[in-house]
Amino acid sequence: MLRSSKNQTIVVSGESGAGKTVSAKYIMRYFATREAPDNPGARFKKGAEAMSETEEQILATNPIMEAFGNAKTTRNDNSSRFGKYIEIMFDDKTNIIGAKI
Repeated sequence: MLRSSKNQTIVVSGESGAGKTVSAKYIMRYFATREAPDNPGARFKKGAEAMSETEEQILATNPIMEAFGNAKTTRNDNSSRFGKYIEIMFDDKTNIIGAKI
């Protein structure tokens, strides 16, 4: 994204129970906590990871969506019953500035 200055896409797909939702959470958490290449160490304050309010709000959408769209199935006690499209927007310094869900 930074090298090519082009939008990037990550598609998470797989069979039921394969861990798509968990993988998507890890991807979102990575983008919310990674360091800017020109400012290493800036995200850490006394050993704790610092996230902006926007990043925290984006991550907080997961449990809300799961509360309305998950159900127990024979293969998964907490199965997502919906498709999810998340567009994360970055500024020119790779900071998250918003999202469309």
